[in-house]
Parts: sequence; structure tokens; C-alpha cells
Amino acid sequence: MRHLLLSTVAIAALAGQAFAADLPSRKEAPVYVAPAPLFSWTGFYIGADIGGSWGNANLWVPGTNYTFSHNAQNNGVIGGGFIGYNYQINNFVIGVQGEFDGTGTGNSRYTAPGLGLRNYVYESSFNQNWIASIDGRLGYAIDRTLIYAIGGAAWSDNSAHLNNLSTGAGWSTNNTRTGYDVGGGVEYAFTNNWTGRIEYRYYNFGTSNYAGIDPYLANAFYRTTLTNNVVRVGLAYKFGAPEPVVAKY
Repeated sequence: MRHLLLSTVAIAALAGQAFAADLPSRKEAPVYVAPAPLFSWTGFYIGADIGGSWGNANLWVPGTNYTFSHNAQNNGVIGGGFIGYNYQINNFVIGVQGEFDGTGTGNSRYTAPGLGLRNYVYESSFNQNWIASIDGRLGYAIDRTLIYAIGGAAWSDNSAHLNNLSTGAGWSTNNTRTGYDVGGGVEYAFTNNWTGRIEYRYYNFGTSNYAGIDPYLANAFYRTTLTNNVVRVGLAYKFGAPEPVVAKY
């Protein structure tokens, strides 16, 4: 009888274990995280930038009896905004961008004493007010990093002044010059919508002549040659970027 009872208990225990193994598990299914989509540079963007500009605004005033030159150190802060569109083909990115930057460059004065037959004293000054451009961009994308070249047409609004300190007479001009710009930079996408960049740009606005600057300056004119070197950083918002999808099952 004792052996029969022990055998019955053992069989019951084994049957219970087998039954429990057949029951469905109460553990929750693991969370499925869908892989994030590959980043795409395609889309519109808008942003702001700030940096420094240095260059030259060479001013010459040649006359019958004298010539003086003012090499204005065209240095200062530059900042503004930009808007553009990129289109990505495999790893290559092409785009177009327009921008407008106010400048604090120029503000340089030069005094040329004792010029001319009458020993007049002259003072020249130069200011650059803003720079704008419309550019094409060509880049190579390594996932979220974009290395690009940029270049196109550029415009600069400038003010130049020449004062005869001996007589009080003065001459001023404000004009918008057309030129070109070339450069390059690196841009990185911190998220699917926000990108940061650093870039270098060279601007050249050529040489312009202005006649009739002062009745006391026989056969004189005012000539300016203007260039800029710009290094700046920028932050942009990219529209329409998809967010990663996280699914639970």
C-alpha cells in the first residue's frame, strides 16, 4: 500500500508539471522598436546665422596735382537669415539658397592732410550696410553630415563719403554693388528637423568709379574696390522631416 501511494503521488506531480508547461505564458510580448528611417536632406529649410567679416574697401581719389588712397579695413560683425531647398540623390545633395545679412563692417576713416595746390585737408570714410546673395549648393551627404560648396550672385549696399575739412564741402554716395560669392561649409543634422552649420564665404564686388565728387578737386573721381571674407555659424529648421515610429505589440 505504501509503495502504491508513493507511485500515485509521483505520477500526479509529473502530470501537474506537464500540464503547467502546456499553459500559455503570462509574460508580456517584448516592445518592438522600428528602425529609424535613414535621414534625408530633401526639403525646405529656414535659418539664421552670425559671424565675422574682414576684407578691404580700397578708396582712391586721384586728381591733377595729387592722389591719395584709403585702404579701409572692412572688418566687423555680420548676421542675418537664409532660406532654401535641398534635393538629395543618393549621397549627393543639390539645392538653392537665398540670404540677407546686415553688417557692421566699414566705419573706417582716413584723413589726408595738405593735398592739392591750396593744401586742403580731406577725410574719407566707408560703410557697408548689408550683403545679400542667391546661391546654388552642391554637397555630399554622409548620413547626417553634409559637406557642401556654395556660390552665386551677391549684392552689397555701401556708403562712401569724402569731406573737405578745409572748406566744409562734402560728397557722399550710397549704392548697391553687384558681384559674386564662393565658399563651402559643413552642416550636421542634430535631429530630423534641426541642423547646424559652419561655413566660409568670399565676396567680390569689383571696382566702381564716381565722378564729380568736389568742385575743388580738379579732374578727380572716387574709386572703390570692395571684397569680403566671411566665417559664420548658422542654425536651421528643416520642414517635413519624418519622426521615427515606435510600435508596441
